[in-house]
Amino acid sequence: MITHAMIEEKVSDLEEKYVDFMVTHFAQWKVFAEATQQILDGEEVNEKEIPEAYILEFRMLREIVKMEATGKFDWNNPVLRESFAQMAQSPYYRLWGETIVKSSLRLAALTGVKTLVEIGAGRGNLTEIMLQQIATQNLSVKLMVTDANPIVLESMEKMKVTYPQIHLETLLWDIKEAPPKELLSRIQHPCLSYERASIMYTTIPAIENIAHFSDIVVLGDMFNYTGELYAYDEISKKIGSSPLFYRDMKPILERCFRDHFMFDLRAQKKLNYPSTTILIALK
Repeated sequence: MITHAMIEEKVSDLEEKYVDFMVTHFAQWKVFAEATQQILDGEEVNEKEIPEAYILEFRMLREIVKMEATGKFDWNNPVLRESFAQMAQSPYYRLWGETIVKSSLRLAALTGVKTLVEIGAGRGNLTEIMLQQIATQNLSVKLMVTDANPIVLESMEKMKVTYPQIHLETLLWDIKEAPPKELLSRIQHPCLSYERASIMYTTIPAIENIAHFSDIVVLGDMFNYTGELYAYDEISKKIGSSPLFYRDMKPILERCFRDHFMFDLRAQKKLNYPSTTILIALK
């Protein structure tokens, strides 16, 4: 039987690299938190006061506050679109995605996984990383990519052309709903599911829907570990992001899985940071 200790040993180098980066990257999180409180209070904040690691997120949140004040929220706002696009390609987001993917593939190898399921493809950045890794490692595994938006899944057709050697399937699924029979019928077990920043835009009970068919999950999201909220959390609510309190998640995780742990808990402890960002659970 696969144990917590076996998993930690398998991904120890990935954990060390990721946590070391986080400790540096998030070191000034309190400065960022205070700045977001100021803009929420209607005060002006000079960008020179913002830690470099947070500048893109700060610009995005500041623009959200401005739009909220006018009563005209627009997803096509150029500042918003540019900030999202740049954040997706930033060093942290790239490392976050690579760590989720590499950890998933190592656990897949450890447990003999036959199906990988990506929850919420979004812009396809995480999908691209996964496809690159599968191709580089010459792995034989089915990859199923899901999303609630049919346009997102249509974009996956280009990736099928780029990676013809990989068994890539797509399926429309809103994770707030129970998994459809078509999804369940396509899965070969063992099955590992992974995601990044998908659950925060739905609800915590979505974890139970994912657990319905998953033998292992690698979840990448902002899991609120301390229960504390800051201005950046309040601003993010305006675009549909909900705080994922670990205290609310824990009963579901314990009911659905025999074990779970926070991959990057060392960073949270060292920084007294409110959140952890990767969770692993297994049946």
